[in-house]
Amino acid sequence: MKELKDIINESFSKEYGYRVKIASDCSAEDLSKLEGALQKYNLVSATPWKRTPIQENPMEFQRMKGANFTSEVCSTDVVLKYPVNSRVLEVYLAVNLGMDHERVLAYGVKDPRKLESDLAQERNVRNNDRQFDQEEAVLNNEDMSHYNNEHVDVDASQEALFGEAYNEKFLAELQKIKNEKGEDYFTNFLNGYPTKDELMGDNLKSKYDEITGTAHGGQAPEPKHVDVVSQSSRRN
Repeated sequence: MKELKDIINESFSKEYGYRVKIASDCSAEDLSKLEGALQKYNLVSATPWKRTPIQENPMEFQRMKGANFTSEVCSTDVVLKYPVNSRVLEVYLAVNLGMDHERVLAYGVKDPRKLESDLAQERNVRNNDRQFDQEEAVLNNEDMSHYNNEHVDVDASQEALFGEAYNEKFLAELQKIKNEKGEDYFTNFLNGYPTKDELMGDNLKSKYDEITGTAHGGQAPEPKHVDVVSQSSRRN
C-alpha cells in the first residue's frame, strides 16, 4: 500500500489543462494579465494567443451563453497545478481582465467541447479561400451517368432476376452443389434445425407430466403412510 506522503506527493505532481477563449481583440498585455491572474492556481504554462477571423455571433459563445456580437476569438491553452471549476474560472478571468462574463469561455482539455473546437478549426482552415459554384454542384447535375457507373457490374436484366431462365439457372446451381457435396447434403443441413414439436415444447410434455405428477419430480420413492395419533390416544 502507498504511504500518505506518496499520495500527497502524487497529488502535488498532477497538472490540469484548460482552454480559455476570449471574444475580443486580445493583446500581449491581456495575456500577461491572464497569466498574472492564474498565479492563484499556480500557473505552469500558457500558450500564445490563437486567433480566428472576425465573425458575427461566434458559435460557441452564442450556443453556451446566448451572446450576440461581432468579434474575433482568441484562445490559449493553460496548465495549472490546482484544479478549478470551469464556470468559476470564467467569472474569475472576466473580472480580472475587465470583460463581460459572456465574452469568456473556459473548459477542461478533456471536455468534448475542446475536440469539437479543434474539429471546427480544422474545417475553417480547409474552407479558407474555398470557392463554391452552385451551378457545378453534383446535386444539380441531371446527368445520371455517375449513378449508372456505380452499378456497372450489376446485371439488372429480367433474365438475371426472375423468369424461367432464372429458375433453370437456380436449379442447375443447386444440382451442382448436390453433386459436389453428396446426396444427403441438404437433408443433413435441414436436420440441424429444430422440429415443430421442439419449438413448441410438445416433446417435453411427457417429462413435464412425470415431474408434476409424482413426488419430488419422480426423483424420490413414493411417500410413506404415516399414522396420526390424536390426543385421545386413538389411532386414525
